[in-house]
Amino acid sequence: MQNRQLFINNQSVDFSSDDEVLPLILQVNDLGDITSLQGNGSKSFKLPLTQNNRAILGFPDDITIINNLPYTKQVAKYIVDGIELVSNGFVEIIDIQNNEADVILLFGNMDFLDLLGGQIYDMGDSTTFWSGFGTNLVWQAYSLPDPTNLSDLSNCIWDVPHAAYSQQKTDGWIWPIVNYGDISTIPPFTGHINVRNIRPAFFVHTAIELLVKSTGYSINYAQSCLYNDPTYANLYQKLLVQFANSDFEHGTDWQNTPDNLGENYSLSKDQIISNPRVPIVGGSNIYTQGFPFQGVINFGSSDHYPATTNVNFTATVQFDIYLKGRYTGQASVCTIEFTIVDVDGSIVDGPGEISIQLDGNYTRDSGVGGNVVGHETFLNQKLASYFSLVTGQKLYVRYHINNIGQGPQDTYVIIKKNATFTIVTDETLVLWQQPIQCERILPDIAQIDFLKDTLQRFGLILISDPNSGTIIFTSFKKIVENIPNAKDWSLKCYDNGRQIGFQIGNYNQVNYLRYQFDDNIPLNYMPKYFADDEITINDLTLNPTQPTGVLFESVFAPSINVPYIGGTIAQISSPTSTDEFSVGSQPRLLIDQKLNIGNMGLSVTFSDGDPGFETETITINDIVSVPYFYKPDMPDLSPAASHLAWKDMPNGKIEFPSLVQSTNPGLRSVYYPEFEEILTQTKKITRYFYLTPLDIQQIDFTIPIYLRQDASYFYISKIDSWVKGNLVRVDLIKIG
Repeated sequence: MQNRQLFINNQSVDFSSDDEVLPLILQVNDLGDITSLQGNGSKSFKLPLTQNNRAILGFPDDITIINNLPYTKQVAKYIVDGIELVSNGFVEIIDIQNNEADVILLFGNMDFLDLLGGQIYDMGDSTTFWSGFGTNLVWQAYSLPDPTNLSDLSNCIWDVPHAAYSQQKTDGWIWPIVNYGDISTIPPFTGHINVRNIRPAFFVHTAIELLVKSTGYSINYAQSCLYNDPTYANLYQKLLVQFANSDFEHGTDWQNTPDNLGENYSLSKDQIISNPRVPIVGGSNIYTQGFPFQGVINFGSSDHYPATTNVNFTATVQFDIYLKGRYTGQASVCTIEFTIVDVDGSIVDGPGEISIQLDGNYTRDSGVGGNVVGHETFLNQKLASYFSLVTGQKLYVRYHINNIGQGPQDTYVIIKKNATFTIVTDETLVLWQQPIQCERILPDIAQIDFLKDTLQRFGLILISDPNSGTIIFTSFKKIVENIPNAKDWSLKCYDNGRQIGFQIGNYNQVNYLRYQFDDNIPLNYMPKYFADDEITINDLTLNPTQPTGVLFESVFAPSINVPYIGGTIAQISSPTSTDEFSVGSQPRLLIDQKLNIGNMGLSVTFSDGDPGFETETITINDIVSVPYFYKPDMPDLSPAASHLAWKDMPNGKIEFPSLVQSTNPGLRSVYYPEFEEILTQTKKITRYFYLTPLDIQQIDFTIPIYLRQDASYFYISKIDSWVKGNLVRVDLIKIG
């Protein structure tokens, strides 16, 4: 008889009998599919629909009762022999059959991963489930500036001070010196950075911390190798996601929040426009040639739209117009157009115009041959154009009447009342001096895909503990290092034989580790697969019909280098493009490098324009950020990898190509030797154990077990269907 209790929503449920089983499954990483993230849970089990259980589960068998409980994750706790095996799990109802509810209990990684759904961009949308409908807007801490303190570097703004003064930042956002096609790469370098032509980056470790925080979990920094082991931390803490999108866009909430900058003007009465000709004194039927006549349409209290801040918008004029004038000869034309008055008072013609002249529907008033005069009313005329104005500029709607010759006829125009001039602002694109919502620096991918990309780069295992609400990042390296701390399960093992497998999972003989390929970068600048590598398993029985396959493919692409102060910097744009922001189609990952230009007697000036046209400048003469993906003169980050290529790469400048060139270890060499060893002559052992509730409560997947029966150490891959008092199947991977 089991002394066990299952609580759902803090209420104890009924089991159908004392021998009803609730089989638990425990695992964090299935070595057979290292690209997947596994979690703890149970196999499905049945609960009788007693009145008690029906009330707890929300009467799931009664379709007439409107209740949301059957559609939600219901908080659960599972206790065996007084030991809480699951303190913070949840139950989901699968279906109802024969007066029983088929349910499943989930906990551990499954809870965390379930909470980590949605896209990264969803985290800036207060209306989505994934942001908790606005309760988990964790990215706002880096995205909403204090309007009274624009020098506050906790928030990201597109301006000179934030770019210049962010160079020494090691978390959150930063404006590193990355070439988008504008920075001089020919020595001697000017040291001038037009901030309008660069884009921000975001530290990976901050992004991961925000993703975890959004779920309600926290990172156990003391036990996570990403923070406590320099082999990982020296690289991880410097990783940057560099902006590489085609459009520099605001976050969802910003785009959906009215900015109160739009306007809607209306003509309250007809505006009459005429262009009379003046007779020449002493002449006979001779009139002045005249000049083109133009002016402003006066919409009510204002004749223009003033830009009180930098603003993008669509301006639209809709109107009915009456035109009387010449139909033949030099025809009368009235043109409606936009005009911008600059801050200094200069006039610039805006984009777009609409010209009105008599057509075949006109009414003839007088004249013959080339002097026919008539009139016509044109309804529902519309002119719309897109504008980007800066503070202080003004937008007018102007009219222009042409010269119709030497006759006495007027060009006579009436802009009918109720004509409208509307301004609809566009909150999509980030404008100069506006704040940036930092989740938009990252690519628009699922949160879990971003997390998995980081785990795979370092060969990490994710372990979440729902009882403490913490996350641990550990590694195969750590598990091997823990062999001296292994638990001896020899006496728990029921020696009824064993099953030995010589393969785990669907691996190939050659398993590629790859980055995305950006086909906008010519192959002579960045050869395909130059940063990739492979894990080779010397086993000819592995997938003989398909011996090669991709094990990992990062969501990021490599970046090339261009010369700059102190060596090189990353270039995002295509080197063959004339467009400064032809950034390609793939996201970019870089390593932050702090360069002390003060020690070199140099300085870098950040400005709001090109040399000679800037109005604001800040000069930095100490530390600047010059990130890279890989370069031969990379700084030494050992014991971590010093570059982001999967394979080992040349180290140092190649002055004598005929000599053997030293290499700098890549990600595979640094973070995957233990995993490669596991895959080499794999031994997967399946054995059966008697495990107590205390054993289950104390399971630590980072601690190997030792079996005298096999004289070997093992990684626990999976505990399958544990029930107190029963033998449980355990899949083990030999590691020593």
